[in-house]
Amino acid sequence: FGEDWQLSQFWYSARFARRLAQAIHGLVQPSSTIAFMCCPTAYVGFQHEYAHEGARLLEFDPRFELLGREQYVRYDLNEPEKLPSSIRGKVDVAVVDPPFLNEDTNAKAIEALQLLLAPGAKLLLLTGVSTEAILERLYTEPPVGPLVKTALEVEHGSGLANDFACWGNW
Repeated sequence: FGEDWQLSQFWYSARFARRLAQAIHGLVQPSSTIAFMCCPTAYVGFQHEYAHEGARLLEFDPRFELLGREQYVRYDLNEPEKLPSSIRGKVDVAVVDPPFLNEDTNAKAIEALQLLLAPGAKLLLLTGVSTEAILERLYTEPPVGPLVKTALEVEHGSGLANDFACWGNW
């Protein structure tokens, strides 16, 4: 699928998607539930490398339902309460790339994560470096924080000009 800039979709490079998949694989067990929230290329890259039954793509764009009806969960940033009960409190690893680089989007992502994350869950957040002050202010308490910047260097295939980084809560 092509990027939909109206939905703030910017795909990762194939090289970065592989590195990210390897990093995620190191965090999961065969029984883990993994939520890929607003990051379809991370989901596709991970599933291509590891085909994990517990992986779920939480995404607004309905085109991605074609990748797997059982794994696709329609997710509207503005309606986190509509997340299915089947994954609430059961997500062991969440990989999140909020679609917009602002405080409101991050606050809404946190609201969804608080519904989804199991006790002790790991959060991997990929977003613009320009939001670092927002992250420090919002992602402060478990289960979503505190966050620490990781060594992963985010690369986008389209040459997106914004600097991105990756943070984790462990």
